[in-house]
Amino acid sequence: MQSKLASTRFAKSRYGSKVLYWVGIVLANSLIGIAFWTKSQHDPVLPYFVISNAIGLTACFISWLLNRITKRPIGVVPRVLIVAPLAVVIGVEITARTIGHIPSLIEHAKLATWINFAPSFLVAAACVSLFSLFYQSAQMRATLETERREAAELRQSETAARLALLQAQIEPHFLFNTLANVQSLIERDPARASAMLDSLNRYLRASLGRTRKPASALAEELELVDALLHIASMRLGDRLRYRISVPDALRQLTLPPLLLQPLVENALLHGIEPAIDGGEILVTAKRDGAMLELSVIDTGMGLGHNKNLHGGVGLSNVRARLNSLYGEAGRLTIVNNTGAVGGVYGPEGSSLAGDATAPSGSALLDAPAAAASLAAGTRTFNAARGVTATLRIPIR
Repeated sequence: MQSKLASTRFAKSRYGSKVLYWVGIVLANSLIGIAFWTKSQHDPVLPYFVISNAIGLTACFISWLLNRITKRPIGVVPRVLIVAPLAVVIGVEITARTIGHIPSLIEHAKLATWINFAPSFLVAAACVSLFSLFYQSAQMRATLETERREAAELRQSETAARLALLQAQIEPHFLFNTLANVQSLIERDPARASAMLDSLNRYLRASLGRTRKPASALAEELELVDALLHIASMRLGDRLRYRISVPDALRQLTLPPLLLQPLVENALLHGIEPAIDGGEILVTAKRDGAMLELSVIDTGMGLGHNKNLHGGVGLSNVRARLNSLYGEAGRLTIVNNTGAVGGVYGPEGSSLAGDATAPSGSALLDAPAAAASLAAGTRTFNAARGVTATLRIPIR
């Protein structure tokens, strides 16, 4: 789309330059004709206007034709020596046939000498020189603009290809892990294996035709994350509890696909799975001015457990995509939790796994608010350990 807009702007720019160029040629011809008209005694101005433009425009046409035939640039002096005499003869003939006569200043020359044709020759030479200068300048500008546009399109294509490669590296990661889990369950628990395959089908249906789009609604990304966490909860059982707490007002915002999912995969792989007693995952979103903040909070092992937590393929790809899409405006941070309390889950005893609907008023709480919510019978998300991964991107 951007390349089409650039091509349209380029075409309009070239068209505008050509119009200005020909207007300038006609004005220059007219000024030369008026200059010669001032040398005559009683002639009207129109014949001089006509003959100067006839000679000048003929010179431009012959010069253009010469460029088409030779396919290479010709110097100004050779061009004048070739084009000017032809332009004078043809221009005089055009004037005579157009208005029935030629100006007396030209007519009195009677083809006697080249000196008598000096005024007409001067008109033709000036027009040829102007045409040559304008033509060469326009050609240089057009060449530079074309090279600039092609370079921009090449950079855009390279960026799109790089982003597609990074995205393709993210997608199979989850798929292969899930298939391995299904394979391990086939013999010892066929029913769970079948249920996991059903959940995988739900995930693939949700992602089909969506992951290849340049942008996706946050609600769609949350649907994919919910499917991923549901599959993981089937495998991990009670060792995984999760919550997706995102206000409805933010769910229609758009973002590049598959930026959030790797953060959830990272929380599962490095936080929840290595922990003997598992843990909890909270996915939240908030708006901060013109920025969207997406957080994945887990109560797993934390940064000290795995030195490669920052350098996995999934997170590396996310950082690379952020840099390509947003430059310094996009940011991914991963920090250890420090005992802060996350967000409200819901009434104690309610089922948490698979519930992706945030209760009214759900938000991140500080410690006093969390204590008050506990006293009121509301379960809170205690992030006293584990990791918070926050994705911060501009809202578009």
